[in-house]
Amino acid sequence: MTTPVGFQSLGWKFYLVWAVVAGSIVPTVYFFYPETTALSVEEIDQVFIDAPNLFSVVALAERRRKEKKAMDLAAERVELFDNEKRKEEYLEQAVADSRAPQVQHT
Repeated sequence: MTTPVGFQSLGWKFYLVWAVVAGSIVPTVYFFYPETTALSVEEIDQVFIDAPNLFSVVALAERRRKEKKAMDLAAERVELFDNEKRKEEYLEQAVADSRAPQVQHT
């Protein structure tokens, strides 16, 4: 328990110690905790492995997130294109089937 000792030795100035600790939390989280949305556990692990130093982890994680988002967007566009192509082929086949001569069986 450091609080009683701190107040005995520093008095009201001990509040300044806690103010500095509390004030340092926000910059620490902002600069050292990477955003991990849309990354798998393995990808997050790889970010920490690939980062050359402690200060580049956040930037590397952000770059990986943007790369993954771009790849997902490209895959989505390919899928949409494939779906549209299948619809066109289906309609072309339907038109071709409707124009085919009808054979009468007697």
